[in-house]
Amino acid sequence: MSQKNSQSQLIAVASITIVALLGIIGWLYHQNSQKKQLIDKHTMELDEISQVKAELEKEYYEALADLEELRGDNTELNAMIETQKEVLKKQKNQISGLIGNKKSLAAAREEIKLLKEGAAESLAELTQLREENEILAANNERLTEEKDILTDEITKERQVTEDLMTVKAALIEEKDGLTKEKNMLTKKVNRASVINVTDIDVQGYKLRPNGKEVKKGNAKNIDLLKICFKANENAVADPGNEAFYIRIIDPSGTPVAVESMGSGVIVNETGEKVRFTKAKELMYTGTDAMSCLSWQSETEMMPGEYAVEIFNKGYIAGKSSFKLK
Repeated sequence: MSQKNSQSQLIAVASITIVALLGIIGWLYHQNSQKKQLIDKHTMELDEISQVKAELEKEYYEALADLEELRGDNTELNAMIETQKEVLKKQKNQISGLIGNKKSLAAAREEIKLLKEGAAESLAELTQLREENEILAANNERLTEEKDILTDEITKERQVTEDLMTVKAALIEEKDGLTKEKNMLTKKVNRASVINVTDIDVQGYKLRPNGKEVKKGNAKNIDLLKICFKANENAVADPGNEAFYIRIIDPSGTPVAVESMGSGVIVNETGEKVRFTKAKELMYTGTDAMSCLSWQSETEMMPGEYAVEIFNKGYIAGKSSFKLK
């Protein structure tokens, strides 16, 4: 083979080699270009995922920080804050599950938006609740102060009332003492002013058809009793009309009394009710005076000893007795 042919063959082989290399280089370039596009695509996806994660973290921790700012001494409010934090944590975990999938990023962004809106709404409600609690606490504090003031006033009023009750009790006791003393003095004055009676005399009579009175000693023959007595002088008693209540007690111990004939009831010095037979009024002038009255029996008199009591001002002014056969 000639030298010329040999060079031609070398040139042909070199050309083929160069073409092959260029083809390989072109293919490699194409492959690298596709890989770069794929890498760029994955990089963009990773960047977007990172961005969404960052947004999620930002909204989540901002919401937590806002909630923590509301924390205070109110147990109920703090419990609600903890509950809302649990809700946010669950939402964050759910969104984190969506972020891992490129197809779910849009849904993740929507959920982040909802998380932000829900957190803002909860924050507004809790803020309002805290403000209301603060107002309530202030009102309670004011009411407590007013209660303390009122309690002090009531204590003072109670002390004043107790002092007044003590004074009142002392006054009542003093008044009772004065009343008792007055009653005792009144009784003494009344007793001192009682007009005593003496010379009590009782006689029995029989009434004749012609109206004549005949003195009798037998009970069965007596229709009428005449009682006379002497009202004695008493310097303490004031002159004026004086009432004397004559009480006749039969032998059986029963008071002789008929209401239709002037009998009645008086109260003696001890407060006891006493039945009397008949009353006699006397214009007392301060000196000894005789007085008489008649008692006409509706039933037959019983034989035996009768007692006579004469009352003045509730006291027994004199006593006597008489017998009927």
